Amino acid sequence: MKRCVVLCAGAIGPGALARCAPAPDDLLIAADGGYLRARELGLVPDLILGDFDSAPAPDDPRVVRYPVRKDDTDSLLAVKEGLARGCGRFVLLGGLGGRLDHTLANLQLLLYLKDRGADGVLLDDRHTVRVLRDEAWTVERFAGYLSLFAMAGDCRVTLTGMEYPLEDHLLTGAYPLGVSNRVREARGTVTVRDGALLAVEYREFEDEREER
Repeated sequence: MKRCVVLCAGAIGPGALARCAPAPDDLLIAADGGYLRARELGLVPDLILGDFDSAPAPDDPRVVRYPVRKDDTDSLLAVKEGLARGCGRFVLLGGLGGRLDHTLANLQLLLYLKDRGADGVLLDDRHTVRVLRDEAWTVERFAGYLSLFAMAGDCRVTLTGMEYPLEDHLLTGAYPLGVSNRVREARGTVTVRDGALLAVEYREFEDEREER
């Protein structure tokens, strides 16, 4: 499936960019101030869109300007454009941190994509965030934590290969049971049924790792 990389207005570190590794055949969209990030990183977007309330609109034929008073965030506009162009995989860079309300909106975007048959991740130097719905996901062992949160209602979760396994356990949005797990085997499996789950991988830097 074709991949869409969305550059949001937040900071984009070298670790996130290296893990994303934009390719020539990706659809690269800069959302609002994300075009400034593109310039910093030496990337050339295929499209620049937004209301440009966080940065002045560049004088560029690739710009599509929207009114400030609108229902969709600039990131959502970019995701909708990617879907319209046939993309089934999405990576959002610069969409974590900064204003909490925008971060929460970007987390909801992952569920928006999942409910439309597409997959998306939010990346920064430490985090990889995705949504799982009624599926099994295999994660390779990594140095860091895996935290899981019920999203859009309760869900039932089974975890194998983890420090804290679960068997068909009901996770709710009112109790953060899934924080700070670790993959202990070569790979772990997260199985979700009857709902959606937010999966947050937090990677430790080498000098932070301890023998456990």
